[in-house]
Amino acid sequence: MLSEWLQTALNDSGVSQSELARLLTERLARSIDRAAVNKMLKGSRTISGEELLAIEAITGTTAPKEIHVPLKGKVGAGAAVFAIDDGGDDTVEAPADARHGTVAVQVSGDSMFPAYEDGTILYYSRLLPPSELVNKRAVVQLGDGRIFVKIVRPGADTATWTLTSINGQYADMMDQVVEWAAPIDWIKPR
Repeated sequence: MLSEWLQTALNDSGVSQSELARLLTERLARSIDRAAVNKMLKGSRTISGEELLAIEAITGTTAPKEIHVPLKGKVGAGAAVFAIDDGGDDTVEAPADARHGTVAVQVSGDSMFPAYEDGTILYYSRLLPPSELVNKRAVVQLGDGRIFVKIVRPGADTATWTLTSINGQYADMMDQVVEWAAPIDWIKPR
């Protein structure tokens, strides 16, 4: 991620956050304070192309041309897929505005067709309680370890959720215990 590159660039060049903020302000003719630089380092603020070029010039460190994120495996869309994070080294190219912590999964199945085809890559960066994603598409992990991409809907009681497919050939998954849900940040069609 760019935040990691920025940290390395500052360490290698000996430029402090405050000094970078001052130099960016001078170079770009707009105010960039230390708090903005700190947010860039945390990954909570994107680094614009103009800022990236200026940081390269200030630190003498070339930015990576492609950013990659971990590919965590498959996510079921009709197929039952169990979450496996075996520490593998598979990565995929990240979207341009990827947040810190972004990961990717590959769709397996056609229950979310035509929105997501088999092989589509979905990117997410944060895990939320399912209650925050009602009526939204999300990557969800169930209590039994299965992981799906579905639309999250309320279940029969407050502890369960109904998971709906877009493809009408698939029945709703009623009253499921959802461990976590992740809003989809970006989609890369196959």
